Amino acid sequence: MFNSEPKSLQEKFLRDFTDKVLPQGRSDTQRWCCWLRFHPKNNSARNVDIAKQIEEQLNKGFTKENISATLAAVVARIKDTFGEKMAKDGVQIEQLQRERGWSPKTPEERYPWQVIYQWLWEVEFPRVGWELATSLATCAIKEFKVVDIQERRRDLSFEEIPACEESIKKDQKYAFVLHLPEEGYLLLLNRGSKGNYYCLSPSQAFQPVGVCLPDSPLYLPGSGALAKSLKFEDLGEEYFLAILTEKPVALSWVRPDGNPRDFQVDDQRFQEIFQQLGRQWNARVFYKRFQIVE
Repeated sequence: MFNSEPKSLQEKFLRDFTDKVLPQGRSDTQRWCCWLRFHPKNNSARNVDIAKQIEEQLNKGFTKENISATLAAVVARIKDTFGEKMAKDGVQIEQLQRERGWSPKTPEERYPWQVIYQWLWEVEFPRVGWELATSLATCAIKEFKVVDIQERRRDLSFEEIPACEESIKKDQKYAFVLHLPEEGYLLLLNRGSKGNYYCLSPSQAFQPVGVCLPDSPLYLPGSGALAKSLKFEDLGEEYFLAILTEKPVALSWVRPDGNPRDFQVDDQRFQEIFQQLGRQWNARVFYKRFQIVE
């Protein structure tokens, strides 16, 4: 029985995709094949490796001799369900229709499942990533706090920080304190009250690395950051999406020689962010809202 439960942002996306391609009631073998073949952790796995995983899930009810036909059936279902959408995204649909026994002859040629995999994680996932993440995120009521740092010294003396607040005063200087429950690297995105988007971690301005440890709070600005504080100039709601990843997210504009004031996120950068996330598989998501008041 296909009973995979999503444990991360990427797995929630893949489960939704699997359910659209092969709704419940369809072949469990094909559903496991779709889930495992297109799972990010299996990107470099061979089909015989996927067959072994399917066999384990079905308690020896599958063999490696079945994988080619099963995967071909899954690819056909994906083509029927998403073929038109993929074509609009520039995918050459004929690449999904290979003769039996075909194999790539050049580095540029790919198996049909590889064509789908690239579209799935580099086009479709980034397209829905923000909306999916915000719908899945857990409210970090206790884990995400804002504190007033006023005019303290550069390395921020946190022993002197007053009690945390749930609202933010306009034009006042603050620091963020995050104490997330799991180990990982912080990707912190902000949707401002004016509708603009920003990436605060990683960033040269506020948090270049963003290592989170369960027993140690993470501060923004951090000790290696160039900014001394955060300040908000407009009234309204500030929404923060914290994504915890197993590996650092390497963003092209976050580099030592980059402009530290360049942390606004446009559509192209959103695509890059979620493409990077699509190369991992275990991202956990949290959110927090703050009201900017006078």
